[in-house]
This record gives sequence, C-alpha cells and structure tokens, in this order.
Amino acid sequence: MDINVWTPALQEIMITVGNKINAFWEARLENFKKPKPDASVDVRKEFIERKYKYRMFCKSSLSAFSGQEELDNELCRVASRADCLYQVMTLLFSGARFRETNPEVGMSALEIARHANIPSIMEIFHLNKDSDFTTQRPPPRYIPGNTAEAPSIPVHTRRDTDEDRKSGYLFKTGVGRKEFQRRYCRLENGTFSYSVDEKSPYVKNTIEGIDIQIIGESQPRPGNEHCFEMGVVSGRSYLFSAESAEEKQEWMYIIAKFLTPQVMWSYLSNFDLVGHLHKKEGSTSTDWRRLTFLLKGKKLSFFSAEKDCMEDLDLRKLTNSYVDNIGPDERQTVTEQTICLCFPDKSRLYLRSENKEHSDRWHTAIQNTLFDCGTSLENQPLTKENVPVIVNECIRFVEKNALKTEGVYRLAGVKSKVNQILQNLYHNAREVRLTLDEDYIVHDVTSALKQYFRELDDPLLTSDLYNQWVKNSASQDNASKIRKYAELVKELPEVNRNTLKELIIHLNDVSDNKQENKMETKNLAAVFGPTLMSGKNSVGGFGAANYEISVIGDLMLNYAAIFEVTQEEQNKLDAKRIFLARLSENQLLPPPPVKNDMHVTLYIGPKSENENIDVQISESMTTSELIQTLIDTNKINMPPSQVSVFEVICNGELERVFNPHEKILAEILSWDDGMRSDNYICIKSNYLEKKIEKYLTLVNASSQVTFCGKKKIKKAYFEVTGMDVKCYKDKKLDKPVYSSKVSDIVFYFGVEKKIKSSKFGFTFIDRKEDPVMLRAVLVDTEEDVYYWLGCLLNTKRQYTEEDVYYWLGCLLNTKRQCTEGSNNNVRTVAPIPPTRTRSSLSRSRNQWS
Repeated sequence: MDINVWTPALQEIMITVGNKINAFWEARLENFKKPKPDASVDVRKEFIERKYKYRMFCKSSLSAFSGQEELDNELCRVASRADCLYQVMTLLFSGARFRETNPEVGMSALEIARHANIPSIMEIFHLNKDSDFTTQRPPPRYIPGNTAEAPSIPVHTRRDTDEDRKSGYLFKTGVGRKEFQRRYCRLENGTFSYSVDEKSPYVKNTIEGIDIQIIGESQPRPGNEHCFEMGVVSGRSYLFSAESAEEKQEWMYIIAKFLTPQVMWSYLSNFDLVGHLHKKEGSTSTDWRRLTFLLKGKKLSFFSAEKDCMEDLDLRKLTNSYVDNIGPDERQTVTEQTICLCFPDKSRLYLRSENKEHSDRWHTAIQNTLFDCGTSLENQPLTKENVPVIVNECIRFVEKNALKTEGVYRLAGVKSKVNQILQNLYHNAREVRLTLDEDYIVHDVTSALKQYFRELDDPLLTSDLYNQWVKNSASQDNASKIRKYAELVKELPEVNRNTLKELIIHLNDVSDNKQENKMETKNLAAVFGPTLMSGKNSVGGFGAANYEISVIGDLMLNYAAIFEVTQEEQNKLDAKRIFLARLSENQLLPPPPVKNDMHVTLYIGPKSENENIDVQISESMTTSELIQTLIDTNKINMPPSQVSVFEVICNGELERVFNPHEKILAEILSWDDGMRSDNYICIKSNYLEKKIEKYLTLVNASSQVTFCGKKKIKKAYFEVTGMDVKCYKDKKLDKPVYSSKVSDIVFYFGVEKKIKSSKFGFTFIDRKEDPVMLRAVLVDTEEDVYYWLGCLLNTKRQYTEEDVYYWLGCLLNTKRQCTEGSNNNVRTVAPIPPTRTRSSLSRSRNQWS
C-alpha cells in the first residue's frame, strides 16, 4: 500500500466521515433491495454499480431546495466551514456545482474553500473534479428473482417501461404557494423533474422516485381546479395543477406506481391519498412495519405480506382518531408523530409517518371521512353491526322515550327542528346525543329518521330490486312469498340488509305497544312503505303505494323467517323487549349500589373557563383508567400522552398531577364539605413535563431559599443529598431545622398568594411527620422551581418508580414503569393517612399568617 497518497487532508476526511460513509451511500436504500448473502456475482456487481456508479441510494439534498441556483448557493455558504464536510459531500453528490461563481460574493465554492484554507473540503473538490453530478444515467434493472424479499412490501418488478414514463405541462406553485407557473414536467428513469419549458436545457429541480413519500388530491384553487400534492422525504410538499381531471388522474396514477407494489396498481384509479406509513396494532405492541397505504373514499387499504393479499380498513366504523406526539411505547424523534385510529370493538391501530407534515396530511384525510357523509348509505358512519350511526341513534331515542307515545312515526315534527337534527347528524353523527328536552320532542326525532330514509340517494330496499319486491308482494302462496323475500334480503348490500333488519325489529317493538301508541303493523307499514322503497325518487309511482305498504307489512309479520333469526338472537330480542317494557313503565329496579361510586364534575382546563364534564368514578378507578374512559366516550378528544389529571386546592393556588395508578376517589372523599368549593379536579396538558425534564439527571442540589415552616418565614439553606431533604439556618450546616425523606413528600406546584416573600416556589406535605402541614420553598425565579422539582423527582425515582408520576404523570415514563412493573421491581406509593383532610390543611395554613 502506498502511504504517500494519505495526505493530511485525506486523513482528515477519513477521520471525519469514515465511520459513517456507508450510511451516506445507503441513506435511501431499502433493506429488501440489498442482495441476499448467497446472491450471484452478477447481482452483486449490479448492486455495487447502482450504489457507487449511479449513486441511486446515496444521501441527497435535492428535495430541500427549489432549484440548481439554491443548491449552488448553499454549497458556497458551507464551503468555508471545516465542520460542514459531511454536508458539503451531500450537496456535491446532489448536483451542486463547486466551480460555479456565486454572484453575491463573486467566488465559487472552490475559491471560497481555498480562501478560508479548508484543506479537507478542497480535497473533496479535487477528488471529484472530473465528476458530473448534474446528470443521472439510467440505472440498470434489477433481476427480480435475485433481489431480497421485502418483509412487508412486495418487490417492484416493473419500472422504466413506456407505461412508467410521462411528460407534459403542469402548473406548479413556488415555495410560498402564491401563484401557479407553467412548467414542463418529465417522469422517466425513476426520476421526476421539471423545467421552464420543453426546449429548456436546464432542469429547475429533480426529485428521485425513491424520495417521494406521499401523493394525493388537494383542494382546488381559484383558476386551478385540478390540484394534487406530492410530498418527499424531507417533509416538503409540491403543489401541482393539471388542465383537466383526466390529466390529473394520469399524473397521480403514474407517480403512485413508484410508491406502490405492483399488486396495488389495480387500486390506483381515483384514489385520494397514497404513501408510506409504519403500522402496528395495539398499544402494547412494538412491532412496527413499513407499508404502503392507499386511501380511497372511506376505505384505507394496504398489502399484507403475511396473508399475501390486500387488507381493507373500513373507516366508516372509525369512532375516533387523533395524533399522538409521543408514541405509546417509546419516545419519538422531533419529526415523528403517531396517528391512533379507534374502532367500536375497542381495537386500536397506530400509524406513523417519517415527519410531522405527512402525519398531519394523513390525519386530516382520515378525519375528513368522519364528517359530512352526505345521503349515500354506503358513506355513512357505521356501528360495529354495520348499521348507520344515524339510524341507531334515532332508534335508541325512540326505545328510551317514545314506545308508548300516541301517533309515534305518524305525527310530524316541527320542520325547522327536524332539519336541524338531520344537519347535526349528517355533519358528525357520532358526536350527537339525542335527548328529550325543551329543544326537541319525540315527533321531531321520528320525522328526522323518516326524512333520512327518504333523502337517501337510493332507497333502502334499492331501485334495482324494486320490481321484484312489488311482484313478490302480490303472490298468493305465503310460503313461497317468504322464501322469495329471504332471497331478496340476501341480495341487498350488507349495510342495507343490516339496517333493514334493525329497523324491522324496531318497528315490531313499536307495534307491541299498539294499545298505547295506536300504531299497529298496518299503520307503521303505511308510513314506512313508500319511505323505504320509493324514497325521494318515487320509483313505483302513485299507484304502487299499496304494494310498498304490503312489502313492509310482510317483513314485519315474518321477520324471524325472512331474516333467519337464530335462537340466540331471538333470546336477546326477548330479553330486550322485557327491558323496554319495564323501562316504559318505569318498573326498572335501581342498579345495586356500588360502594363509594359517585358522580364528579371534572373541568377541562382551569375552572374559571367553566368547561366541565360529568363522570362517574368508582372506588377502584385510577387516573389512567379515567383518562381512557373519557377518550373512549368521546368526552375529550386528546391522546393520553397529552393530558394529565390535576388536583387543584387552595382556591386554585396549588396543584399537582395525579399518579396514573393513583385512585382519584380517595382524594376527593378526603375533601370535607367546607372545602369542596375551593378544590376541584381538572384535565389539562401536563405543562411541567418539558420544563422539568432537563433537570431529571440531578442527584444532589443545594441553594439559599426562603423556607416557610411551622412557625415563620425565614431565609434558609435547602439541600437534597441522596434520599434526604434538609433545611439549615445557613451554610454552616449545623443542626437542620427540618429534615425528611424524599419518598415521604408530596409536591404541589405554586405557593399561596398570602405569602408575600416571592411568587415563585413549590409547596409540599410531609406525610410521615405531619400530614396536615403545608410547607413552602420560595425561590427567586421560575426556573429555580423546575430545578428543585427535577432534582427531587429524580431522587424519588431511585426510591419508588411510581412516585415520579406525581409530576410527570404521563407517557414520558410509561415504558419504563411498565417494564419494571412486569418484573415486580416497582414499589407502591405509601397510602395517604386517613387523617389528612382539606379542612385540616386549611387550618394549618393559618399558622403561616
């Protein structure tokens, strides 16, 4: 080996980037594209050429700049800094020109490096003096049979064919997205590029196909109706507009082919969004898999390698979705976010994108499927039984309030109120809770349900089957008629079939109370016959009404045979009817009392904002269970990691975060009647988490403070050493005026306003020595408060893991607590002495005055 080639500059390059050079060359390489260990020499040679000669996988900065000029200017900016060697390499291999003169400084990047005397950067430029990074030669194709199989995505087996190339004019916005400019775009050789016009020799920007992460529909802009967006790895999004809807779909389809495995290509017509996401199922799982997802209407699809087929998620059954900034099983990077999808069976699906911009795009698109569902039955939000939520909510209302109401479903409601009910249900049916109050009466809701069925785009029993329904109703052979009805029911789409079954069972429940409501089978059939069969289109015309009424009457009288109701289903229906009968007669026995259960008013944020919710809390309910219950019942729409439960005392002057495993009711019951108006429980963001986090490494702390103890307020020297908390008169550290163990202390953030010495500090209770005495530590700045709390909490962590949650209390520490708890290493928090009451705390505060 000729050691003379190792110049000082080259040695510096090796020291700086040598250990991460492979990460540079393989920055965009997906694992399944690497050769197998037993791959042939030809396959390995082809891979090496793609990696080094054609630079197909090396780190690129193209997506971060709008064009060649910005790329060159950035290279000039960093060429004078020795600590930017890796960045210089990235820019150079992305196509930046080091000989191009920057008009602002009058020098090229090479001259700037020479003038600044940066040998390593000059050496990089010298070594690549004959290289041309501004052009990309077409890479050879992989041999599909010799590539490694992807764990979750099938290998792309067809690229660079005529079908995978397209060129033409599109309109594109700049970085500010203020106006569209006409650009000539090309998609070929796995690369998307655009220039000023077809004849221009200069490419304004190039986007590698491997860098494209997401593509989807975009809202139309004035003068540009046919818009779509394309997002890249960096998070940047490019907005384009085509001249026609057909042209837009062609561009979106051919670009999406570079994102998707071939098995998904047949799904790409008229899609809404396509892109890469990481997926896992359940909050406890850590098995993340990178998959390609496709959103089309209210269906989210992906390819399952395990099942070797496409899998669909029915977003019509989605009960809630939210973005969680901190993953449920691990801390994420700054740019990562997790989307949580909640379904009626309590299952949860977690999706994660590489950056916040793409997560927001996916979440917005998924959220939009929950709202404004229109009048198509196929687009309605559904229950787990595949019945529209609107229908289910109206039926439950009638069962609870109106089974014995005379003229139910026959009498009309107030038109304006009916329209308002429907408007609310159409916008977001899952958030609507119909109640009998001064705003609505029974007939408003029943009229809304009838109008809902009339306004469907296609009647519930469908226009296609209309003639068969009518013809069968005229049959004189009752057994044959029932068999034919059963066949027609099976021909209905699933949602229509389940909705019809649910409605017919409900109408029979109404008919069972005909003595009171005067609505027997024939009356209900007369109301719902034209509503369910003709709808707004009057399929059968005026003369067919009798046949339509006959069909609904037959379905009601023979529902068990027609819908093939099993004995188990029948038993459930019988039990339900007994329940409804007792409910309507007010004969339901009160539920057995649950010890110490009580309804509690919780506040969302400070009490002064007056936004509150009522919830029943059991004796055994913990903080984490309460938060999950509120999320499951849609009373709060925030991820668990972003909220905590606070106990607020002393007229809002002191507060603390509940331990996730702490039982809330025990604290609430310790408040006496005289203090209930001052104390409350609230749900809000744990604002202290980030502020205290940086101090959680401290193990010892000491400083001059103002200490408020049993007798008076005085200057003191406060110290935390090991597990001990001590307070001295001064730095001489003689006999302490107060000492305790960190594990025996409960912290409250803040100090009472009546203490005039300082507005910054924290208050604590010593459970062991005096559980009714409030003590305060006053400091000069707010940052000093975080300093002390961080040190105290870190010390607590060494004694009992759970006590850390008294302030952090959220998913920042959930992974650690669950892991150690599974090994039985977590010690439980000492119980609160029964003598501790808020009235006692109030009396003890007088000692400070």
